[in-house]
Amino acid sequence: MAESERECIREKSLEGQASARDRGRHGGRPKVFDDDMAHCARTLRASGVSIPEIAARLFIPTGKNKGQNPSVASVYRVLAEDEPET
Repeated sequence: MAESERECIREKSLEGQASARDRGRHGGRPKVFDDDMAHCARTLRASGVSIPEIAARLFIPTGKNKGQNPSVASVYRVLAEDEPET
């Protein structure tokens, strides 16, 4: 009985998420990096600037952390998107 209740709740949750997606609403946290910041980070890295220095030079443009620097981990994550997987 518990399994069928769980399955019913799961189906309703997935239906609700699909309905929200159809209306243009997407769940989750907003991205820290926009396209301009990512391009700037890639350009700085290509010119030989270290990752911590890149993080110190960039500022978050919107959201709760507006005006703060992104974390070093966020910079690594954005730069790793460009690297081919081995």
